[in-house]
Amino acid sequence: MTVLNDVGVNKKALDLSRIDYRGIIKPSTNKYKVFVNKIIYKLLYNYLPASIVCRLIIPQRKVDVYISFVEGYCTKILSCLPRSKRKIAWVHIDLKTFGWPVKKKIFRNLSEERKAYLRYDKVVCVSYSVEKVMKEFYQLTNTTTIYNPLDSIGIRELAVRIVPEKVDSSTFNIVSIGRLVYQKGYDLLIPIIARLVQGGHKVKLYLIGEGSDRGLLEALIHKYGLNSNVYLMGFLANPYALLKEMDLFVCSSRSEGFSLVIAEALILQIPVISMNCAGPNELLGNNQYGQLCNDYEELYQYLKEAVSDKDFYFQLKQKAKRGTDNFCVTATMKEIDNLFNEL
Repeated sequence: MTVLNDVGVNKKALDLSRIDYRGIIKPSTNKYKVFVNKIIYKLLYNYLPASIVCRLIIPQRKVDVYISFVEGYCTKILSCLPRSKRKIAWVHIDLKTFGWPVKKKIFRNLSEERKAYLRYDKVVCVSYSVEKVMKEFYQLTNTTTIYNPLDSIGIRELAVRIVPEKVDSSTFNIVSIGRLVYQKGYDLLIPIIARLVQGGHKVKLYLIGEGSDRGLLEALIHKYGLNSNVYLMGFLANPYALLKEMDLFVCSSRSEGFSLVIAEALILQIPVISMNCAGPNELLGNNQYGQLCNDYEELYQYLKEAVSDKDFYFQLKQKAKRGTDNFCVTATMKEIDNLFNEL
């Protein structure tokens, strides 16, 4: 959650997802204090009414615009501010398909979540697909779409730095970047890689990121005997250096909003094959800049074709080149500036 005040572009971030380590509660290594912190965190997050938490920790003066930059609790807290306060909520995912705030009881039901969004002056969606959901499923009229800003020059500069690990050029190298969670579909991607390997194709998969599903994915790698084919790289401070060495980027997500990593792959002219969900569909221009798949069997077939058919792979590379100039940080920042000026 970010607060912008009336002096330049000063901001204050309140990390409510980890409020026991930031904000009003100070970190501590003392076991007793850690226990107390956890109790306070539980009270704030699960039991105290959002309106009370809002009054306790949200500054009420000298603030021009309040921004909830993540779905869920932050959106709920800031919605409790008086209607006279100018507020913006960002939505990064398809909440109809992946509606975790209701599933996790942050909102009691869809109606309560919708009412929270209605209290915002503007709801910013990171793709037109996400905005369509907010309009049709949540019946909102206060929406707009602004793509996530991308520093294409900075990404290209980072990409030319030394690769942290040597990549085997004798095999077809596939990469995906994202949290190791159910949403990303890696539990379905690993069996697909197993089918490719069993079919005699020389492929390696690099998964960059961390998450709660690491144990599950490690078990799958062991089950299919893929220790020499699938690598859980963990978090990399500079994933672009490895990304640029890859033959293909794959997005196996069950749902997505904008998918920064697809855009980053295109900036580096890495061919993309993705599941056909909100965000990737838009970024790939309905197969204009990459290949979309309607189900996981199709994902397997297109990956197999990319590995084995030189003509198909060449077409994917040409599509990626056409998509590389679609992301301009200057234009996006101008849209955000206009949004603030309109409020």
